[in-house]
Amino acid sequence: MGKLLMGRYGEEPQAESTLPISLRECHQRLSLKPTDYISAGAPDFFNRAYGAKGRYLVFLVEPSEAQGNAIWRPGYYLLPLEAADVLRAFDKNRRGPSEGRALPVEIESKDAVPPEIMALAQRWAQECQPLFFKCKCDHLTLKLTAPWAMRRRWKSRISCPERCQPTLTTELR
Repeated sequence: MGKLLMGRYGEEPQAESTLPISLRECHQRLSLKPTDYISAGAPDFFNRAYGAKGRYLVFLVEPSEAQGNAIWRPGYYLLPLEAADVLRAFDKNRRGPSEGRALPVEIESKDAVPPEIMALAQRWAQECQPLFFKCKCDHLTLKLTAPWAMRRRWKSRISCPERCQPTLTTELR
């Protein structure tokens, strides 16, 4: 299991997630990519702000988790999401109408969606809800985009109408 760390630019991380999260979950749910790699040791922006303001969110991959994986390296990865959005997503003290139940999902698509893709999209939407969608909205929007050009898979995007949670995207396999 890796560590999700948050801090202000120019300072050491001040908070660590109490929710255990694996590299696979961080990749799938928080859109972490191998190209988000910063360094094996503590990044420079822990010590100096370099003019950057605000907060950062990094994921520390342990050597045991990256072992035997050609794509991922042990070290620090800067998450592409705003720290405030992820902290809200992981905040267990926040209560809303969706607490303890799944929100209904409205599906949008310009093209006809095959039944197997629809089943995959609905399952993915249900799996995402416990982690991210603890908001006060009454429904979520799942947008499905058909393959085109070089992309051979359907793209799925789930979002909250009020944008109180980060948008999640994936390609359905």
